[in-house]
Amino acid sequence: MNIDDNDDALIEWHDKYGTSESLLLKEVQAAGFKPVGITVMMCEETFIFKGDTDAKAAAKQFLPEGWWYGLDGWYDTREEYVKKFYGGDEDLAPTIYWLDPNFAPK
Repeated sequence: MNIDDNDDALIEWHDKYGTSESLLLKEVQAAGFKPVGITVMMCEETFIFKGDTDAKAAAKQFLPEGWWYGLDGWYDTREEYVKKFYGGDEDLAPTIYWLDPNFAPK
């Protein structure tokens, strides 16, 4: 298998997917939105905002890409997800990259 220039872009996208270096995250931020965290759930980039209003506004602009949560709904959703797919072991679940450390759990 030969890797050409187009494959390099795909590799870069894949390596940054769901991280603080995500290409979609950069688009979201360039559009003026300020997510406080990013992760992956069910193979989908998942963005966490301070509130539902911000999450819904970003979703409106970027759907069908990504999943969009305000902090209020985020914690319960994450807990259920980790329990169902990772046996409750947070260490096995995808990393949450807290873009604003003020919102990271203590």
